Amino acid sequence: MGATHRLLGAAAGVVWAGSQHLGPGQTVVGVAVAVLTSAGGTSPDVDQSWAWRRTGRVLPARAFGHGGPMRHRGLSHWWGLPAGAALWLAAAAPGWYWVAAAALVGWGSHLLGDLVFGRHDVRSARGPGIPLAPWWGHVGLGLDVGGTLERLVMQRLALPLALAWLTLDHLGLAHPLWQRVSQAVVSARHG
Repeated sequence: MGATHRLLGAAAGVVWAGSQHLGPGQTVVGVAVAVLTSAGGTSPDVDQSWAWRRTGRVLPARAFGHGGPMRHRGLSHWWGLPAGAALWLAAAAPGWYWVAAAALVGWGSHLLGDLVFGRHDVRSARGPGIPLAPWWGHVGLGLDVGGTLERLVMQRLALPLALAWLTLDHLGLAHPLWQRVSQAVVSARHG
């Protein structure tokens, strides 16, 4: 799912950069930060890292209930963390807000991917998707991670095409390209 998470992070980063009217340099950095925080150890999947798991072994998971906060798709996958950080960021508005916001965009795109493709976990008895509460009450579509839909449609078709179109749109090239394609189709029909 790493490739899907990175593509989602890039697409979300481009959309966010366009909505914020960032310049080219900030857009490149913002998209890179969103991709960085969309997959791997700097994403919600930090809960699969050695340090996270080691900490989880020290905490009394049973005392927390629902499998504890340190399991995969637990606390680090809770939507409330990036939502709270976004509220703080909006209130504080530091000069570097756009870098932190880009990180939250990537983190959020990971959660969106897991909401769609995160399956029920038999070992932890967690439901599909992501937690509504800090580490329990999972909801999601539960589609097959690594399945045909994710691999062929998301990784090889829909997300790459969407990312290309969003990038062209952000650069102001999508509309002229669409006009040329439309004119070529009309000419071919009447030609």
